[in-house]
Amino acid sequence: MEDQKINREEIKEQAKKIMDEFVSSLEKAEKVKEEFGVRRKDVMRKPGDDKYKGSDFKERILKNAPKVEDEQIVAEKKKW
Repeated sequence: MEDQKINREEIKEQAKKIMDEFVSSLEKAEKVKEEFGVRRKDVMRKPGDDKYKGSDFKERILKNAPKVEDEQIVAEKKKW
């Protein structure tokens, strides 16, 4: 099997199409809340608080991945 190059523009176009279809479906849906998410009074994280800042986390993850291309993990897409 020949390795396939990742086409970033094609991925962006596919992602935009999926998001546009999703937003279009949401507009048609009834009884959808306008506000999503939960606002908490007690925040566990502070802005700029990065647990992995300055660590080799990214390098370790990429090293453990079975297939990497351009510092991205290449994964298969399966259908259920």
